[in-house]
Parts: sequence; C-alpha cells; structure tokens
Amino acid sequence: MSDLVAPAALPDPAPTPADGAPRTARVVVLAAWMLGISAIVVYALTTPRIGADSLFLFVDASVALVYGAVAGVLLTRRQHPVAWLLAVAAIGGGMAAFGGAYRGAEAVWGWPQVSAVESWFSWAWVPGTIALFIVVPWLMRDRALGPWSRVGLALGVVTTLALTVERMVFPMSDPRVLLGVVVVLGLITASAVAWRARHEPVVRDRVALGWLTLGVAVMALSFVPLLWYAIPPWTMAVLHLVCQVLFSGAILVVVLRQQLWGIDLAVSRALVAGILAVLLVGAYVVAVLGVQEAVGDTQTSQVAAAVVVVLAAPFLRQWAGRRVGSLVYGEALEPHRAVSAMGAGFASDDERALLDVLVAQLASSMRLQSVALTSGGATVASYGVPSSNVLELPVVHRGQEIGVLVVTAPPGEWLGARTVKAVEDLSDLLAAGLALTLALREADAARERLTNARLQERKVIRRELHDGLGPWLAGLRLGMQGVRNAVRPDPDLAESLLDSLSGELDQRIADVRTLSHSLLPPAIEQLGLAAALQELAARWEQTGMRVRLRCAPLPTLSAPVAAAAYAIVSESVTNATKHSGVDTCAVTVEVDHHGVLRVECTDDGAGLAPGAREGVGLRAMAERASELGGEVVVGTHGTRGTRVSALIPLEPAGVTAGGVA
Repeated sequence: MSDLVAPAALPDPAPTPADGAPRTARVVVLAAWMLGISAIVVYALTTPRIGADSLFLFVDASVALVYGAVAGVLLTRRQHPVAWLLAVAAIGGGMAAFGGAYRGAEAVWGWPQVSAVESWFSWAWVPGTIALFIVVPWLMRDRALGPWSRVGLALGVVTTLALTVERMVFPMSDPRVLLGVVVVLGLITASAVAWRARHEPVVRDRVALGWLTLGVAVMALSFVPLLWYAIPPWTMAVLHLVCQVLFSGAILVVVLRQQLWGIDLAVSRALVAGILAVLLVGAYVVAVLGVQEAVGDTQTSQVAAAVVVVLAAPFLRQWAGRRVGSLVYGEALEPHRAVSAMGAGFASDDERALLDVLVAQLASSMRLQSVALTSGGATVASYGVPSSNVLELPVVHRGQEIGVLVVTAPPGEWLGARTVKAVEDLSDLLAAGLALTLALREADAARERLTNARLQERKVIRRELHDGLGPWLAGLRLGMQGVRNAVRPDPDLAESLLDSLSGELDQRIADVRTLSHSLLPPAIEQLGLAAALQELAARWEQTGMRVRLRCAPLPTLSAPVAAAAYAIVSESVTNATKHSGVDTCAVTVEVDHHGVLRVECTDDGAGLAPGAREGVGLRAMAERASELGGEVVVGTHGTRGTRVSALIPLEPAGVTAGGVA
C-alpha cells in the first residue's frame, strides 16, 4: 500500500494512550468480524439459494468487516464520537447478518428458536448504518460546530433514533416515510459537506471533503429503491454493497488526510483487509448468482464461487492496497505526478516565490509533515510543522552543494526507502529552483550594489563640482572683476592677474579631465587596461606624484573587470597623494595562477590614522570589487605605510569574458 509505515520500535508522538482505547478497539474488531464471518459461513452452509434477503445479509456482513477495521484503527488512537458510531455500525451490521443467518441454522441444523436473535436482521443495522451518512459527516471536523451544523446534527440523531425504535417495535410496519426523511437528510448533509469543501482554504482538505460528499450522496441515494415497491429491493442491496468501499474510503481520506483529532496517519493493514472482504463477498455473490442462473445447481454454484474467490483474492488485495494508498497518501505513491506538479511551479508568475511553491508541492505530493530548504545556514523556504522523524538530504546543483533539504514524516510514520528515493529524485527540481532563486537574489544584490556605486560616483562628482569647480568659478569671476578694475589705472597689474587666472584655469581644466578619466577613462576601451594605467601614471607624474607601475602581461579582460581595476588604482593613488605625505607610490597589476586579477598599491607614507573612518573612496572601491565577486583589503605596508590590495575574478558570475586587453 505504501512504504510509509509505523515501525514497532519507533515511539509514537501521536496522542497518548489515554486518548485511545486499544483494548476496546480490539474487542470491537473481534466482535464485528466474528459476527460477520460467522454469518457468511452459516448462511452459505444452510441456505440453498441466493435471494434478496441473502444480498442484504452480505451487505450487513460487509459493514461489519469494513467498519470494524476502520473503527478499530480510530479507537486505537482516539475515543471520538465518530469512532464509536463506526463501532456501532460494525457491530450492528454483524448482528443483523448473524440474525439473518440464524434462521437458516434453526431450519437446517435445529438450533433453538430465539426470536430476539432473529429480529436483529430487521433493526440491528439501522442505528449504525443510518448514522453513517446523516450524523457522522457533521462530526468529522477539527473545529466547533456552527448553529446550522448543530441543527443538522440534531435532526440526524433524532431521525436515526426514530427509525431504530420503529424497526424494533413495529418490524412489519411501512418505513417509507422515515426512509424518505433519511434520504432528504442525507442529501442535505451531502450539500453541507460540499459547501465546506468549496470554502476550505487548503487544497488537500478540499479533496478529502469532496470524497466525503460523494460518499454521503451515494449512501443516501442507495435507500431510494425502498421508497417505491416497483423497484426490486435487491437493487438497494447491490448499491449498498458497492458504496461500502466508497463511503469507508471517503471517511478514511477525511480522517487521515486532515489528521483530525490528533490521530496519526499510520494505516493498519486491517483496513485493506476490510475492503478486501467486501470485494470478495461481492465476487462470491456475483459468482453464485451467475452460475446458479446458468446451471441451476446450488452446490455447483457455491463450489464455482469459492474457486472464483480464491483466484481473485491476490488481484483484489493488490487493487485494494493501491486504491487505499492512493486515496490516503495521494501522489506519494506516484512520484511522476509529483514531478509534474512541482514542474508546474516553475511557471509561477512570481519567480521569487518559486521555492515556497516547490516545497509546498513536495510536501503535498509526497504527503510529508514538513519540508524545509536551507542555504548558507539560513532557511530560504519551509512548509509545515516538523515532527520527530527527520531526514536531511544535500541539495546539489552542477556538482556543488548549494543547500540542505530537511523533511519529516507525519507523526507515527517512517520515511521508507521508496519515499526517500522519490524525495532524492525530486530534490533535483528543488536544486534547480534554489539555484534560480539564489541567482535572482544575487542579481538583486548586484543591482543594488551597482546602484550604490553609481550613487557614490554622483556624490564624488557633486563634491568636486560643489567644493572644487564651483568655488573656483566664483573666484574666477572676482578675479575677472579685479582685472576689469585694473586695466586702465594699472595695466601691468591687470596683465599679472590675467596670467595668474590663466594658470588657475589650466589647473582646473586638468582637474576636470582627471575626474572624467577616473570615472571612465577612454584609454580602457581603446588601448586596454595596461595602457590606461600607464596614461594614469604619466598624468600623476605631471603633478609631481611618481607612480611606479608594474603591469604584467594581461589576458583579455571583460569591460567591468578592467573598469573596476582602473577605478581602484585611481582611487588608491589619489588617497596616497592626499594622505600619505610622500610623492611616490607603487602599483602592481597581475593575474595569479587562480585566475584572479590582483591589484596592489603601496606607499611608505603616514599610514592609516588610528580609528580612521572609511571614506567614500574606500567604500566605492570595496563595492566595485564586491559586485564582481572580489574584495578589497586596506592594511599597513612596512612599518607605517599603506597597502591597498584588491582581488577580482577574471570571470565573475554574470559577466562574459572578452572585452578589453
């Protein structure tokens, strides 16, 4: 049925033993099954032909077998009213079946006549069977009943008691009025469950309630043949026999998928055995009727039916196991459906919510208690509340572990080998989703770093314009006014002022050119990084700052890498000029054996002041290197000088190689 089973050695974190009644559960199962099996055996040995009463007897026996198993499973975990009503249905069905078979034993074997036992056939099935579809559905919830639900529950209880008393006291009366009320209440109950299913926010619960709606409706409609005598009564028996599997499966799905009342999801093999019993009873009845109609020999028909049952048992067992497992465990038994469901998550409109969709699909499809996906020590997506049974799997993308998948089984269950294998296979989809999400997050971070870098550059330009060029232009205006005032009275002074202003203008032109080159030097695109650095060193030579440049032969560099290296060298030399107190610095640019561009600028000046705060220039250098996957380290050179060292990958993520030499 499934490899999600509860091992005997595993402690059960489900409700405590005080919540369940294991001994009572065993008594219920034993009583119901003994009554049901005894009724079938006695009837088969004492009754020559199969008729309408025989079909009803088989229906009652199937109720005893199926609901005895279901009630046993539920009572073991929780003493809930639904479990007790199922127990009443199981034992009542067994009593009714045995009461019907007892009549044949009286006639053939001479058993003593006991009218009380005979009457079981008329009324014992009523309270449990009727309550199944007009009382039980109202109680199958994990929240308090609303006003209308209380009314529906009360009507169901009253109608069930009234029909039970009527069948016990007046077994020969016409029950069609009360049966009509039962059918109407059953359809109303089905409508109420359908309304709950439609407004249920959880998809898994909507599916479960949908099955319950179908089961209640079929059970209610199966009583319709009793309302018109023109319809053969055996049709009701056949419908009841068929819908036992459907309705018991519907109850199972709701209880186990919704984990109602704290019941864990371990499914007993007795449940499959109960459904198998119904299928075998049905096969036996069909075989007996078919052979009996064909040859007219009762003994031959019974032998043929026995052969059919023996041959069909293994196939029906396998079929029942698959169907019950599919209802309870969903797509956990068919991982290819889980793959399809998770694959659909990649079509999500919000790529950044992709992981949440994928882990939710994995938990729902494989019927897991919880799923968590971590990367870099942080949880990036999770679903459900973890239980004690934890499985951790590495999430590997392109041979590299990028995260860890942590899954837990429902309480009381264990992750079997097949489920673990399915989760491992599905982890490849999670790996692709995680890699995509991490790439998107890195792109967002890179975009933010790029925006900050551009903002810092704008701040530098604003500072140079506001604090440098702006005041100088104001001074130029005052100087021009002084020249104007001195032209006539003192031409020599005017000429001297013009010479001084001309020198200042040349200096400011050089400053503007230096600023523009430091932002995006044309030489990088035209001649490459090495030539651009040589030009930079030559310009500093003209100002009196000597730059000893050592640039090893460089491979073809991408434009972002070359621009970042140039900006770091330019800012480092500028800082050395302003703060070191020396007129010489050394710059080294080379590619190491790891494929990383190494940029280093050193001086023997005053060094870093204790407690000095990081300025705009240093932050800009660090951000340029960081957005390409590199780093910048500022430290001491020699005894008191400064060293700026930058490492930039030649092929950073998201940047194609090739651009400038």
